[in-house]
Amino acid sequence: MLYASREHVPEDLKRALELANIVADSRYKLYDDFLHLDGRSLGEYLDAVRRATIAGGGSNPFKIILS
Repeated sequence: MLYASREHVPEDLKRALELANIVADSRYKLYDDFLHLDGRSLGEYLDAVRRATIAGGGSNPFKIILS
C-alpha cells in the first residue's frame, strides 16, 4: 500500500523502506509472520521492498532514506 500510494504521497516510499528495517529487526520477530501466513510470502514482500528502493533512489539505493 505504501508503494502503491507513492505518486500521491511521495513520503510513503521512505516509510516503506523504514518498515523493511522494522520487519527485519530480530527484536520484533515480525519476519516469523511471513513463515506462517497463508497469504503473501516473504519473497513477495522483499520484491515490494526492492521496487520501492528502485523507485526512490534510482542508482543510489539510499537516496530515499537520506532525504
